[in-house]
Amino acid sequence: MKIKVCGLTRSQDVQLAAELGADLFGFVMAPSPRQVSWLDLSRLTQWVPSGALAVAVLVNPSQGEADRALELVDRVQFHGAETAEFCGRYGRRAIKALRIKDASDLDRARSYEGSVGAILLDSYVPGVAGGTGKIFAWELLLGQRFRCPVYLAGGLNSDNVTEALKVESVQGLDVSSGLESSPGHKDPLKLSSFFRAARQQ
Repeated sequence: MKIKVCGLTRSQDVQLAAELGADLFGFVMAPSPRQVSWLDLSRLTQWVPSGALAVAVLVNPSQGEADRALELVDRVQFHGAETAEFCGRYGRRAIKALRIKDASDLDRARSYEGSVGAILLDSYVPGVAGGTGKIFAWELLLGQRFRCPVYLAGGLNSDNVTEALKVESVQGLDVSSGLESSPGHKDPLKLSSFFRAARQQ
């Protein structure tokens, strides 16, 4: 199971996530309590270890912004209303995040399968693109199958990671707010506990 630590804003958090064995490192470029600047992105990605992937999280970016991000990172994660056609420009280097409210949203997620390298399923909160800490109804994924890797996000922490690992069709977990002491500041104990629980399975 791949683990993506998202909402990283500090070098010490990137380094700890690397020591714990994170597979993907997410940096939020959109307006958010966890937003980093282009300069921050350039600086923080230097701590991402070889073999891991740096991911820039964008919300409704222009093509120029997405292109610019990919000069600094390995993947772009689109967290807005981007179309499958727009995402398809970036192919496997794109991750499309979708906020899941009900089963119909899973059908919408499938419309991106042929355009991106992975899909990220997050919880739905009106007016908020992500990082809410809210868990969506994982039971909606029972019996579901997708043609590309799927990441599960939304309120993951060391208390529920064991159950999250049992969710069908999921190849990765995306953690952010559930492992923080404050927005953008990862809690070393929570981060360590999460990885310990996840890797014991």
